[in-house]
Amino acid sequence: MIKRSFFHTKAMYPDMQIILKPAQPKSGSMLGQSSNALRGLSVSTIFSLARLHVYMPICFFCAMVGLDITGNAQSLIPLLTIGLTNTFALVATFAFNDAEDAPDDKLARSVRNVIALGNAPRESGYLIAATATIISLLLSAIAGSIVVLITLAILITGFLYSWRPFRMKAKPFWDAFTHAVVGGLIFLSPAWSSQIGVIWENHVIPICLIFSLGTVLAILNHELYEYEDDLKANTRTTVVALGKRKSYWIVGCISLLLLSLIIHVYRLGVFPMISILSFVIVGSSLMLIPIMLYPRQAVSVSKRMIPWAMNLGAFSAIITWYIRG
Repeated sequence: MIKRSFFHTKAMYPDMQIILKPAQPKSGSMLGQSSNALRGLSVSTIFSLARLHVYMPICFFCAMVGLDITGNAQSLIPLLTIGLTNTFALVATFAFNDAEDAPDDKLARSVRNVIALGNAPRESGYLIAATATIISLLLSAIAGSIVVLITLAILITGFLYSWRPFRMKAKPFWDAFTHAVVGGLIFLSPAWSSQIGVIWENHVIPICLIFSLGTVLAILNHELYEYEDDLKANTRTTVVALGKRKSYWIVGCISLLLLSLIIHVYRLGVFPMISILSFVIVGSSLMLIPIMLYPRQAVSVSKRMIPWAMNLGAFSAIITWYIRG
C-alpha cells in the first residue's frame, strides 16, 4: 500500500480539497523571496542601491538652511534628525527605483544598476527600500507631525515616480514636476519643523524655489546626457518630448532664474557670500579639472562628476556656513 501525504488525500468535501492544495506553494514562495532578498544583501550592494553620494550632503545642506530660518541652525540634534530623515527617504526612493528599473536596465546593459547586472535580486532592492522607509518615518516622528507628513509626501512621490503601473518618470513633464516637488519638500521639512509650524515669511518661498528649480535643473541635465539612449529605448522624458534645442533653452532660462533667486536671497541676508562662493568654487573645480585632464571624454567624465561636484560643493557650503555662525 502506497502512503500519500496529507495534501494529496481526497478531502471529505470538494471545497476543502481546493483550499488544501495551494497552501504549501504560497508559503514556500514567500520563504523563497525572503531568502533571495537576504542572500543578495551585502555592504557593497546596499551602498550601490542607496546612491548616498548623489544626495546625502545636499539633504543636510537643505536641513541647515531650513533650520536657519527657524533659528535652530546651530542645534545639532534637529540637523541630524531631519538630515537623516530626508536621506533615508531618498535611499528608499533610489533602491525602489533600481528594483523597478531592473528589467529595462538589463536590456540597456546599464552598469549602474547592480540588480540589472545580476549582483543582487530585485527582492533586495525592495527590502532596502522598505527598511529605509521605516527608518525615515521613525526619525521624522522625532522631529514632529509636520515633518512626518512631509516625509510621507516625499516617499509617496518617489514611489509613484518609479512604480510601473503609474511610472511618472516615463511621462513627459511629470518627471520634472516630481523632482521639483521633492526638492521643495526636502527644504520645507526643516523650515516647518519648529513649534511655529507652517510659515511663509522669512524668505521661505524664494528659498523653496531655489531648491525646487535646482532639482529640476539636475534632472533636465541628466536627461540631456541620456537623450540618445532614451530615443533608442523609446522613453518619453521631458527632454525627448521637447527636443534638444528647446531643452537647452529651458535649462538656460532656469539657470538664469536660479542665479537671480540666489542673488535676491543673498541680498536679504539669508545666504552668506562665503558659502555661495565655496559651493561654486568647489563644484566648478570638480567639474572642470577632470574635463581638462580627459578632454576626449568630456561628456562621460562630466556626467559622472556632476553628483560629486554638487554634493562636495554642498559639504563645503555647510562647513563655511558654520564657520560664519
